[in-house]
Amino acid sequence: MAGSGNKHSARSAETRRRFIEAGQHLFASRSIDSVSLNEITVAAGQKNRNALQYHFGSKEGLLQSIVDLHARRVADLRQPYLVVDAAHEDNTSQLAARALICPLIDYVGQNPTAIDYITILSQLAALNSPLFSPDSESNIRFQHDKKLETLLQRALGHLEPAEMRRRLFLTVSLTFHGLADIIRATTVNQKNRALLFEQVILAVDSLLAAPPLK
Repeated sequence: MAGSGNKHSARSAETRRRFIEAGQHLFASRSIDSVSLNEITVAAGQKNRNALQYHFGSKEGLLQSIVDLHARRVADLRQPYLVVDAAHEDNTSQLAARALICPLIDYVGQNPTAIDYITILSQLAALNSPLFSPDSESNIRFQHDKKLETLLQRALGHLEPAEMRRRLFLTVSLTFHGLADIIRATTVNQKNRALLFEQVILAVDSLLAAPPLK
């Protein structure tokens, strides 16, 4: 009986893996809203049309699993960037920009599917923003890193709450769209990729540090 249970667990894990890989590729190459459950099922090589619902409950459940899988890995890579050296703690905007962006860059270097994850995040950035989509029905949850949130709040502490929210939205949007575009544009020739990544960090640093608009 134990052997049978292990085989079932292994098959279940493999099926989930296939759905996650198929889903993230389709979501990234097209858009979340335009991809159907049937398309994901076919791309995952599954004949049972109810298999996705069985394993994830819904398309949103699959999307949540994709986000969670990658977010945990990025969170681990972020920890060294959150150790603030006393000699540099006055440059809060640059520290926050690097803590947000550099772990994603590191992840791209380690994982070829990171581009799909970042592209999906670029779609979710607007869909889940209360600033531009107050009536969004999305229930996707994102991991909250208290240290990163504190660092961003310190970097934006010179702004009123409404302006702070606008800057945060632009920071997230610029980060994910910028990285995704750079990766796609440098797939064949990666010579300038590192320099372009640094430009995104510089842009976010400047956005965080800029004085309030009058």
